[in-house]
Amino acid sequence: MTKLVAGTNFVPRLSSSSGQGIVQVDYGNTTVYLWGSIEGSHWTLIESFTADTIKEVVLTPFFVVSGSASDQTTGIGTSQVWISETRGG
Repeated sequence: MTKLVAGTNFVPRLSSSSGQGIVQVDYGNTTVYLWGSIEGSHWTLIESFTADTIKEVVLTPFFVVSGSASDQTTGIGTSQVWISETRGG
């Protein structure tokens, strides 16, 4: 499991996963936006979180979290996010 840092690209271990991951959001004082990218610089908003959440996601080659729906570098305040790549069978 990896704690995601706002504005910092995360590269999941796709080769050792089934293509699925688990995201856990501990909502603090900021809405969390989860972004994905195929090539690491053009981002697509996957989902926003406004409450404590555990959710399965399809792994993309790159993820980033932010506190903004338009800026991938904005901090997430006291909110925290972790991701775990699910192991393949």
